[in-house]
Amino acid sequence: MTTRVISISRQVGTAGEAVAQAVANRLGFRYVDYQVIQEAAAEAGVSPETVSEAEHSPSLLTRILEALARNPAMPAAGWADPVPLSTSPLYTSADYRRFLEDVIRDLADRGNCVIVGHAAQVILRDRPDTVRVLVTGSPKYRARRIMAGMGVDEKEALKIIERTDTERLDYFRRFYDTGWLTPSTYDLCISTDRISPGQAADVIVQFASLPRLSSS
Repeated sequence: MTTRVISISRQVGTAGEAVAQAVANRLGFRYVDYQVIQEAAAEAGVSPETVSEAEHSPSLLTRILEALARNPAMPAAGWADPVPLSTSPLYTSADYRRFLEDVIRDLADRGNCVIVGHAAQVILRDRPDTVRVLVTGSPKYRARRIMAGMGVDEKEALKIIERTDTERLDYFRRFYDTGWLTPSTYDLCISTDRISPGQAADVIVQFASLPRLSSS
């Protein structure tokens, strides 16, 4: 089975976005993250309120996918504090969340993409053409990256790590009944404590090229 989709989940401070961008560049795949979908949704005029009108969902889905198609080269987002799941309408609205799940499935159907976040590891778990990756790391090394990237001290960096980890663990338990950091949720778990984002990308690309056993 040829790998057509790579989903990358990452803990804050692991350089997961850089890893995902490097994977996309090496494979010639499209890079899709929160920023890409958020900007496409804004361009298409999609909001949690409009999505809640179920009868309009097909046309809204078409509009956001067309907006995504018009912007194939959106760059990866720069360093930023991770999106707060507890307050973002992209994730707190049930209708909007289901809508975005449809977007993720459609992107996967089109293939040749690297999808960062968006619970893609759960949404696409039954697809044999998808490799699900977790980019992880220890608090010590993650804090160093956060301190350098966000200009905060170690105490604040560790607070960011604890907040985002706790929030995401709770989110996946509540909405997907799964463990965000549970190894069996993924095909590959890789730490960036002692390797660069580029080296991590090389491992992922090599893994994606391996023949896999049939799921039947």
